[in-house]
Amino acid sequence: MPWPARNRGDSGSAPGTPLAVVRAAALCVLVAASPAAGGCAGRQQRRAERTKVAQKHYEIAVGSFHAGMFEDAKAQLRRALAENPDHADSHYLMGVLLLQEGKTVLDALENERCLTDAAAALQRERAMALHRHAAASFRAALEHYGADDAGRGRAENSLAVVALHFDRFDEAIAHAQRALEVQRYNERFSALANLGWAYYRKGDLIRATTELRQAVLLNPDFCVGHYRLARVYMDGDMPDKALEAAQAVVENERCPIQDAHRLAGLARAALGQSDEAAEAFASCVSLSPRSCLAEDCRALYVSTTGHELQLAAAP
Repeated sequence: MPWPARNRGDSGSAPGTPLAVVRAAALCVLVAASPAAGGCAGRQQRRAERTKVAQKHYEIAVGSFHAGMFEDAKAQLRRALAENPDHADSHYLMGVLLLQEGKTVLDALENERCLTDAAAALQRERAMALHRHAAASFRAALEHYGADDAGRGRAENSLAVVALHFDRFDEAIAHAQRALEVQRYNERFSALANLGWAYYRKGDLIRATTELRQAVLLNPDFCVGHYRLARVYMDGDMPDKALEAAQAVVENERCPIQDAHRLAGLARAALGQSDEAAEAFASCVSLSPRSCLAEDCRALYVSTTGHELQLAAAP
């Protein structure tokens, strides 16, 4: 999912100028000859002023977002939407923040530690609620973006992410396809990866391979695309190709995807490279020793080597 750029105005009209303002201006032109024209012009001016204020709050929110000040960013977005409820970019960024918050909760439960108690179940419910609220913000953004706005592509793709989270694969496919239909949307590799992943989760390996190959062709450094392609190849009984895709992630320091190490180990084991497979499983565990995935990698290491994994103590 793409993060907002600073002060980026890639909408079809001026940044922060929603359709409602344009429609109001058109209405005033139509009634300019009437006695109420003065009042209409005044309303138009007040609306334009509030839109400018909303845009300023949004720009502050973007700065706070990039500085990691997420609560301040949300507060600024609430102020922006109070001034102009039609501000599409503010709705979108609010969705991004809520989605990120939900993902952070899940990462704490599954990647930092493997928690399965009653408290963890309540936290997962909170994460689910945050995902639902994020989807509502993305849908609100769609209501106010123009047909050719790049933001429409981002919002559709973000809705595909949420749909995948809830295992609604046909819905994810529809959102990703609509994102790809937006000509000004320039992060097509992300939508293609979500489209391919939805096909994979549905069991359609051919379509999944097609879309994911296109995603990494458009962006050869796209970690998630390579990882997902490795999963598809492994399930398609192509361990050599799976290993190649997994290694593109494992060898990239900017791609800390723990499961890619597990996949590399599975592919090497299938290719008869037992020693290298054991190293990959050990690497998987070392990335996050207390995660749920680390438990699987430990078990795979034991089955490959016949003895328990002993990690070196941290210095």
